[in-house]
Amino acid sequence: MRWLALCLVVLLGGEASALVILDPPMVRKCPKAKTWGGVATCLGNHGTVKVMYTLKGARLVSLTQRQDGRPIDGGVFLYVERGGEWRIGGHWAGGSEYQVLAFEALTIGKKVGYRLDIGQASPTTVMLDGQYPVQGLLRQKRSLFCSGDHYGCPDATSTCEILVRGKALYTFRGSLKIDGNVVSITGDRSKAGPCAPTDRMFLGWRD
Repeated sequence: MRWLALCLVVLLGGEASALVILDPPMVRKCPKAKTWGGVATCLGNHGTVKVMYTLKGARLVSLTQRQDGRPIDGGVFLYVERGGEWRIGGHWAGGSEYQVLAFEALTIGKKVGYRLDIGQASPTTVMLDGQYPVQGLLRQKRSLFCSGDHYGCPDATSTCEILVRGKALYTFRGSLKIDGNVVSITGDRSKAGPCAPTDRMFLGWRD
């Protein structure tokens, strides 16, 4: 997830002021290091680091930080070894309850990237009969596709359901198909409602 500040230019008395787009804090603080030990030390200065998965030339880690004495989730970070250094190659900040389900290398054409599957649950509000707001639970399975060139990872939803009082009000169960730089999301959308994902997603990976 990219942290955005509104990019706004205001002309006042011939002078321009601008708010700039900012990367997430930890991406700015620990973007790269010559060795994995350097990355681990940098992240460790800001919280507790846990290595979740290790692949050849890649590591997926979680960061737990503290706020007012309480542990808080600092996000999930992918680091890749390229060009003689370890650099940030993906980032996930869920903002709600989530679990990393799988992590694997993925080759598209000549490009080696990574797929990260995440299960997430978060409270939501839905409208019954178009006019009565009720509290519900949104559950999703999301797949992030990280090229390793940048911390941003486009994601596609293959499973989604909205529960109200423990019963599924909307549901979508689909599958993902990768064809070149495009991920297609197929499945029955007749009962998906707001759970319905887009038909396809462009990865933007470059060889």
